[in-house]
Amino acid sequence: MRPFLAIVIAVAATANIFAHGYWFEADNFSVKLNEKTGIRLFIGEALKKEEERPYQASKTVAFQMFSTAGSFDMRSMAEDGTMPLLNFSADRSGTFLLSMERNWSYIKLEANKFEDYLREDGMDYIIAERRRLGESKKEGRERYSRFIKMLFQVGGSRSDAAMTLVGSKLEIVPLENPYSKKVGDNLKLRIYFGGFPLTENVVFADNSDGDKYSTQKLTTDKDGKVVVKLDRKGVWLVRLVFMQRCEKNCGEADWESFWGALSFAVK
Repeated sequence: MRPFLAIVIAVAATANIFAHGYWFEADNFSVKLNEKTGIRLFIGEALKKEEERPYQASKTVAFQMFSTAGSFDMRSMAEDGTMPLLNFSADRSGTFLLSMERNWSYIKLEANKFEDYLREDGMDYIIAERRRLGESKKEGRERYSRFIKMLFQVGGSRSDAAMTLVGSKLEIVPLENPYSKKVGDNLKLRIYFGGFPLTENVVFADNSDGDKYSTQKLTTDKDGKVVVKLDRKGVWLVRLVFMQRCEKNCGEADWESFWGALSFAVK
């Protein structure tokens, strides 16, 4: 039993390294006018939930809602420490975009665990750069920030708020409204970093339909575009990480990463 237990513990420890994605989910992604829905923040891996997180004012740089009426600062509505983050309703129809930016967090990982994580999230270019710098055996010292978005539909009228470019450092922007799509359709998106298209970067598209999960691994083209095949109904999460060398105001970090997530649903 002891060798088996050791293996289980090792696997669990590795899983905890990778179970670090954040995303929004609504209790109901499509609601009627004035119908309330809870909006929640989860942590986990590929839509497999590990934990629900409360609103953290100290970690929140920006928290905005975009609709046909314009933008609204949601920090005035969210209460620190509460779950769900919001109980939201709207008296006008349209597609609503919720966007959050979280500030820097810091992490250190042993060299092999750091490179396992890089490989898992499609950042082989950082593995190659560490090798070039002679740092392959050096622990990974990183700071990271998160840029989380969600689209949900109120009433029957879809709106262009779904395609809003909010100006985040890393941003996933649909080029079409996901709520105009059905199962089997393609959805085009563009990824921006620092206001410019992010090319040749790995992007994951996760789906959750009840207890069934799937993931597509894609790569942005020369224009920062990616096409997701919406081959299943349920919740969808488009996500990616971009990492670069940290050069100033980094504290103990050698690298800085930017995590993007966009969630929505398909009926």
